[in-house]
Amino acid sequence: MTIFGPEPRLFLRSFAILLAIALLVFSGSSIAAFAQESPAATAPAPTAESPTPTPVVTPPAPAPPAAETAAAAPAAAPSPAGAYKAMTLWDMVKSGGVVMMIIIALSVVALGMAIYFMVTLTPNREVPIQFVKRAQAQIRAGDLRGAYQMCEDRDEFIANVLRAGLRLHGHDRYVVQEAMESEGERRAMAMWQKISYLNNIGVLAPLLGLLGTVISMIGAFGAIAYNDAQSRSLAMADNVAKAMVNTAAGLALAIMALIFYYYLRGRVVTIIAHVEAHSSEFVELITGKGAPE
Repeated sequence: MTIFGPEPRLFLRSFAILLAIALLVFSGSSIAAFAQESPAATAPAPTAESPTPTPVVTPPAPAPPAAETAAAAPAAAPSPAGAYKAMTLWDMVKSGGVVMMIIIALSVVALGMAIYFMVTLTPNREVPIQFVKRAQAQIRAGDLRGAYQMCEDRDEFIANVLRAGLRLHGHDRYVVQEAMESEGERRAMAMWQKISYLNNIGVLAPLLGLLGTVISMIGAFGAIAYNDAQSRSLAMADNVAKAMVNTAAGLALAIMALIFYYYLRGRVVTIIAHVEAHSSEFVELITGKGAPE
C-alpha cells in the first residue's frame, strides 16, 4: 500500500513532466536569445601551417556632390510622425473657461438635489401604511384626540392632511373635506416646487452651453481677424474646441437633470394619488364619529 495512492502519484508524475517541458522550452529560448545577441562568427585565426591571405586593397569610391547628399539625407532618414494625443477630461474642463465652471457647479448641485429627493420623496415615507392603519383604527374606536396628537408628532404628507380634517371635526362634511383638500394642495405644491429646481437646471444648462459656444466662436473669428498666419490656426482650433466642450457639457447636464426630474415627477403623482385615496376614507370616518374630547 502506497502513501499517496494512485491519483496523487499520477498527479506528481504529470507535474514532473510538465516541469521538464517548461525547463526545456525556457532553456531553448534562452539559448536562442543569447545567439541573437552574440556577434556573428568570425573566420578562424590563421595558424602557422595555413598561408596568410593577401589583403585586397580597393580604391575609395568618389564622394558624391554636396547637393546630392543634402537632397538624399531627408529621404534616407525620415522624421517619425508625431503620436496622436487625445483630449483628457481635465483638458476639457480647462478649455471650457468660466462657463464650464458654472456648468460643473450646477452639475454638483443637481446631483445632490436628485439624490436627496430620491431618498426623501417616496410613497412609503410620505404615506406610511402603518400610520394609516393605526389612524383608521383610532378613529373607528372614537379616539379622535389620540389620532390628532399622533398627527402632530409627524410631518408626512398624509399626517398633515389628516390633522387638518381632525382640527375641524364637528362641522359639516364639505367643510372637513375642503380643509383636507386645501392642506393637500399646499403640500403637493411644496413637493412640486422642490423638484422644479431640477427642471430649471435642465432648461438653463443648454443655454449656458450655447453662451459658452458663442463666446468661443467670437474668439475664433477674432483669431482669424487679428492674429498672423502662423498662430491663426492654433488660436482658432483652441476656440472651436472650447465651443464644442461647452455645448457638450450643457447638453449632458440638461439630460441628467431632466431624467431625474421626470422620474421624480412620477413619484410625486403616485404620492398624491395615495393621499387622495386615503383622504376620502378619512373624511368618511371623521364625519361619522363624535367630537374629540
